[in-house]
This record gives sequence, C-alpha cells and structure tokens, in this order.
Amino acid sequence: MAEANMITTLDEFESEYRKGVGFQLPPRATREASLDNIRRFGDGIGDYNPLYRDEAYAAESRFRTITAPPIFVYGASLGIALAINGNIDGRRLSSSFFPMNYAGGTIEFFKTIWLGDKISATEEIVGVERKHSDRIGDFCICEAKIDYHNQRQELVASKTTLMARYENLGEGKTIQYDREKKTQVIEESPDPLVFERERTGKTPQSWASVAEGDDLPTLHKGTYTVTELFLFTHGVVGTGRSPRRALEAEDSKDLGGGGRYDEEHAKKRRNMPGQFDWGPQRVCWLAQMATDWMGDDGTLKKMQTRVRHPNVVGDTNTVFGKVARKYQADGENLVDLEVWNENQAGLATAISTITVAIAD
Repeated sequence: MAEANMITTLDEFESEYRKGVGFQLPPRATREASLDNIRRFGDGIGDYNPLYRDEAYAAESRFRTITAPPIFVYGASLGIALAINGNIDGRRLSSSFFPMNYAGGTIEFFKTIWLGDKISATEEIVGVERKHSDRIGDFCICEAKIDYHNQRQELVASKTTLMARYENLGEGKTIQYDREKKTQVIEESPDPLVFERERTGKTPQSWASVAEGDDLPTLHKGTYTVTELFLFTHGVVGTGRSPRRALEAEDSKDLGGGGRYDEEHAKKRRNMPGQFDWGPQRVCWLAQMATDWMGDDGTLKKMQTRVRHPNVVGDTNTVFGKVARKYQADGENLVDLEVWNENQAGLATAISTITVAIAD
C-alpha cells in the first residue's frame, strides 16, 4: 500500500475510525469449553479453582460437572479487534505512528458456560472519544461491543471494550508510571502462589454475615515474569505465526504476544518500559478475586473495569478488594465489590466494580 495512504495524525485516525460506527463483524473465534481448554485458560490466568478443573470436586457442586469460569469468554475472543482498528484497513495503521493500550470496559454475564459449550463472538463498532493525558497527550478512546453466544444461540455474555490509541511518543520515550518499590510486598514467583491460594469454595458465602466495608482476602500474584506472559498468550489468546510482511511492518523479529516479547519493539513501538502484559490478563485476575470470594454457589453478574497503568515484566502485583455495597434487587442478594490490582509502588493499575449474587 502506498505510503500516502498511511494514517499519520490523530485527527485523521479519529475521523476514519468514526466512519465505521455501526460496522459489525460476523460471528467468529469459536472456542470449545473442553476440559483441556478450561484448564489451559486457568493456567493462563493463574486460577486453579477446583470448580473449574477437578472433575470429582465439580461433581459435588450445584453444577454436577465441570463448568468454565465466566471470564472464559476471553478465551473465545478478547473482543479487541474493532476497538483497535475499527473498520480501517490495518495496512494504513502502524504502531510507529499509533500505539494502542487496553483501557478496560464493562462485561455482563448471563449464562453458565457448560463443559462442551462452543463460544463465539460478534463485534460491533460503537464510537470514539477524544481525551487528554499528561503522560501521553491527546488520545482516542475507541469503543466496541462484543456479544458472546453458545452453540444454542444463547447470549452468554456481553461486553464493551475500550482501547486507547495515541500518537507514538517517539525518541525512545516510554510511558512513565510509578514502579519504585514502596510497599512491603514480597517479590516471589507466581507459580507456587497458584497452588497455595485459599478460597471460599464449598462453604457458602453467607448473606447475613457480609457487611459493607469488609476486606476480601488478598490475592497475591507475585512478580510478573515472561512465563506469566507466555501462559496467558498460549492459554487464553492463542498463538500463531507472523508473516514476513507483519514483521517488517512492525520492525520486529518476534511479534509473539502482539510484540510483547520483543523488548525493543515494546519500547519503541508501544512506548512501554519493557515486555508487558495483556490488559485483559489483569481483568481476569480481578474476576478471580470475585469468584474466589463468592464461593461455588455464587454468581458473577457484572464487571466495570478500568485499566489505568502498564504492567511490565518485573512488576509485583497484588489484588485487593472490599465489600462496597450490599443490596437486594429482582429477588437476588447482590454485593458490589471494589477490586483493584496494585504494583510494588502501591499504584492501582487496574480497578473494577464487580457485582455478584450470593445465596441467603
């Protein structure tokens, strides 16, 4: 494609993106909730809840079988394609001009994902909004809507995706955020933490005993490693080979994980301090915090999430939470949880308001 057709200014990008509002991709990215895929998903997010991977344990639950965690829909599709490029020909966009960062969104859960279900995703462009940040200057928040259906054409979940597009900072500049260790967090491998995690499990979360202001048990995610990045890429996103054209266009020898493994590319093309995570990985951590707390009999209803700062290899992550609100609506006992991920500086890098339903 001729160089003249490349989009090089934020104004032009915003205008071109807006032309695609209403455009919808056909259903795609079907992922079967097989036992292997569910377990691999758990490997990717570091969630070894036996409800989702132990057949004997799950057989004694209210489901009587293995089910997938609600956030498994991310394994079918992260739902970011249209939020990144809209309906713009991808050959007109380059991270040398416009890096992108996942900014969060809202997701509602409607149906249980049963063993053997096949989940597909449909994306639609919703809109674009101009904003400003002292760290990256003017940027566009691009919004897309994603509906997830099973093979019975039931709506399993619906979400909006927010993606930030901004002009490359240039000259080797990277996004600045607080990474200086200021807390007492212990730097340790995430691997043993996965096995040692304690959760509510079979013991029902009692509505009567829940009080606003209660703290949730802390979820230690340890120091972020390349292995953690790989496991999420492999177990949730999926891996694939990059053609020569893509490597040349992005000036990289390794576009695995969307270029996250290539430290030089991450710095020059994505303005990151180093190899970095997928934003949705932290969203899955926040979802795990809620499902661990609500127990096997609880139901995840909704998440409203903001991903505010990067997370790079070497950062240490801890998920905190508290009960923000307790109320009843439509015959359900509902609890709103405030859940957030902090790095070693005590900086909240991702925040979510999560609604769950629990029994009496």
